[in-house]
Amino acid sequence: MSEQSAVVDVQAKPEVLEPIDAKTLIQGVVERIPAALAATAAGDSVPATGLNVAVRKAVLDEFRTRTQFAGRLAEIDALLWAQPDHGGELVNGSLEDHLRQMRLRRVTEPEEEGQFVVTEGEGDRFEVLRPAYVDELTGKVLLSGHLRRVPAGDSFVREEE
Repeated sequence: MSEQSAVVDVQAKPEVLEPIDAKTLIQGVVERIPAALAATAAGDSVPATGLNVAVRKAVLDEFRTRTQFAGRLAEIDALLWAQPDHGGELVNGSLEDHLRQMRLRRVTEPEEEGQFVVTEGEGDRFEVLRPAYVDELTGKVLLSGHLRRVPAGDSFVREEE
């Protein structure tokens, strides 16, 4: 799928992104609470502060797990994106769905310089060697993209070969 067709698809069918499924998030936190409680419990009773600490630890662990998973997903997508056919239509479409569900944005426009590192080359324009990935929930860059400087006559974004 080329970059242009991806833009056309988005414009043709605006999609409303749903928030992360609260039930799944809460279930992950609830599963972590017993272990966190065991770590803070002194004897058979758990003081109120211990419960607060356990719940806080469980929430942080769940978000840390999400961040690790999102980072791995971004790395896999970046590796496939670098292939001439972007991993094929089926794989690319599936990964785009996963990125959308995780609320991750693949950045392939070199104008968003804050998400990229310039790695090589000379010239006034840029070619995207690897896209950047931004967590839409936090606004943080999960994986920086790579740009190469190219002479003014060359294209901004690597085209499919």
